[in-house]
Amino acid sequence: MNYPAAIALARALDYVTDIGRQNIVSREKELLLYATNRLLAMEEWKIYGTSEMKISTISFHIKDIHQYDTGITLDKLGIAVRTGTHCAQPVMDHYGIEGTVRASFCFYNTKEEIDSLAEGIEKVKSMLPKLFI
Repeated sequence: MNYPAAIALARALDYVTDIGRQNIVSREKELLLYATNRLLAMEEWKIYGTSEMKISTISFHIKDIHQYDTGITLDKLGIAVRTGTHCAQPVMDHYGIEGTVRASFCFYNTKEEIDSLAEGIEKVKSMLPKLFI
């Protein structure tokens, strides 16, 4: 029997129960709305997936910049994102998308972190095209 894992799972369930699942859902929706509004105000990029019932992730692509270059640059700025096809290659192929950058938000994230993401995207847009001139 894996007692350490069982104890860790019990503590994790207590943690979520103490916060309250509905509180977690509400906070993540709040962060998603803030991030969507903050990022949609920016130019030269596209968000993929705008359903009202989506989870707190935003997949995007900056015009003329490969998603891996965006992801590496954001990483160097201390901003964690994922890049690629996100285990959804058939969907990407269907829509003709090579890949995206994905930012995920959890209840413990802050609006300041979302602001940092937006600032990081602006830095990527200003830096990378200059690298290829």
